[in-house]
Amino acid sequence: MAGHKISSDHPESKLTNGNSFTRVAWTDTTQSNGTTGIDELQHSKKNGKSSEKKDISSLDLEMQRGNDDNSEMIEAQKDDTRWWKVLLKLTCCFLAGIVFGIALEKTRVFEPSSIRYQFLYQKWIMLKVFLAAMGTGTLCFAVIAHIPATKHIFEKARRAYYACFATKGVLVVSIGGFLLGAGMDLSAACPAMVLAQVGAWVGNGQALMTVFGCLVGAFCYGFCVPFIDKYMAPKKPYEKHLVDEYVNWPFGVFAAILAVCCGGVLFVLEWFFPWEEELEEAVRNRTGEGQFMTAIAWPPYIGGILIGLLQLAIIFSVVDTMGGSSSYTTIASQVLVTKRMESWSPYLTKFKRGVGNWWQVMYVCGAIVGALISAICSNSLAMVPGIGLVSSFFGGFLMLFGARFGSGCTSGHGLSGTGILALLSFVAVIMMFVGGTCFAFFFYALDVGAGLLDYKTF
Repeated sequence: MAGHKISSDHPESKLTNGNSFTRVAWTDTTQSNGTTGIDELQHSKKNGKSSEKKDISSLDLEMQRGNDDNSEMIEAQKDDTRWWKVLLKLTCCFLAGIVFGIALEKTRVFEPSSIRYQFLYQKWIMLKVFLAAMGTGTLCFAVIAHIPATKHIFEKARRAYYACFATKGVLVVSIGGFLLGAGMDLSAACPAMVLAQVGAWVGNGQALMTVFGCLVGAFCYGFCVPFIDKYMAPKKPYEKHLVDEYVNWPFGVFAAILAVCCGGVLFVLEWFFPWEEELEEAVRNRTGEGQFMTAIAWPPYIGGILIGLLQLAIIFSVVDTMGGSSSYTTIASQVLVTKRMESWSPYLTKFKRGVGNWWQVMYVCGAIVGALISAICSNSLAMVPGIGLVSSFFGGFLMLFGARFGSGCTSGHGLSGTGILALLSFVAVIMMFVGGTCFAFFFYALDVGAGLLDYKTF
């Protein structure tokens, strides 16, 4: 099998490079006899040969196809290790996180009631923000994908994104999405929105317990990876990952259709369910106060558009797409302080170092700061009640375990994956709503039917 070289920047496949870990995707180089790994694989198929070695070769080829500029990318990665470039990238991600946190806090989507009642389909704030962000982000991708000067950046980020699915199939992503949604309902948060809850000091700090549960979930998943990869990975790697690979239409056409659909559904929801009427009474009574940053609430679509535009900041600064769940894994991996401990979980170890990992940490820290700034400006700090600590912890655990299981969270799959038209991301989003809806109606029945708990605050 041909040798491998570093060619991209993705959290699900990494290897050590000097003193840092660099996120990579894989590709086969040309062999000495002038044939490529693809030629060898096709030749073997013609002769009816099959071996584990060739299966591995096929897997590697699927993780990144058609990439023949490895040397240029290696040099670019070496150049990116300069301290001032690293600092600039991390600063850009931190600032983007601040905007993200402000958008979450101002739209009130971070409130536990907004999340739990979304899964009961009695409130639509969360879905409105989600649709606005998805549609805007998709349009951003479509624009840079068709500009000659930026097209290669988009393609690199796109290849890096679906490289993480090389060992994941529909079953694994479906289970992960279901667990993510179930954890979201239980914790009344998501891996991103819990950051705004911490910044806005929801429940006098109750959201910190959700974050702790997320970190434990990410840590535990790191030790389950060998079992999952061994018994649940698809027997044959998928040859196609993207919608536009199955239907021979340009990416821009599908992106435009998706954006229009998002906008259309958003318009209908806002027409029948005006956002002001869905706010909690304490917030609704103050909607006339202040302007811009001093206002207590913004329309969901304004915040969603801002979040969608952040895809540009992320892709141009770190050649990646928006996400958040990997940051919990990076933080949890710091527990492995010795080489021996690192050997316990190679999965966690590869998240410890490198800009490819730490940019998300800076991003989520920025989100906490942004939510804090927003809450202070509108005098709404510690205004929102929280939920029970038990639900917070176990919901956070389930949510992050599911996000890592399915290789993405609400931002990763819901905004980035769907935006680049990754098929498995659409599966994950659907199963996220299925999981959240199942848990929501179960616990709601315990409230309304049996009177065993208060669905809004348990």
